[in-house]
Amino acid sequence: MIEVIRRLLVAGLTIGVIAGNADEITRFYDETVAQAQHLATAADLRSISNMLDHEFMKRGRYPRNRDFEKWLKRTFKESPGGELGRDHWGNQLIYKVDHSQKGFSLVSKGPDGLAGTADDLLVKGP
Repeated sequence: MIEVIRRLLVAGLTIGVIAGNADEITRFYDETVAQAQHLATAADLRSISNMLDHEFMKRGRYPRNRDFEKWLKRTFKESPGGELGRDHWGNQLIYKVDHSQKGFSLVSKGPDGLAGTADDLLVKGP
């Protein structure tokens, strides 16, 4: 994925230099970064969701809301990425488990940082 993004950036920069249009370079760069943030956040949500399902298979329940951050740190203790529990726009992920602890939702508020809008990313389990 990173290689594709790098190639897109090089292609965009080359096109911008040839055209002599700094606005096009900036626009292309911003769009590429936005796409990368979206893809990386979606991948993080899927990874967390997979590990939540693994937790459910082991224990017969998902972590409680209040235990989610501790669970993240324990489960992803060797993660070299950014701060756990945040999306790639810097927003805190929203985790909610139902009262039976047999279903969950995990939400990124997306680039606008507002919950409940069209750009949110959502994963539900199981």
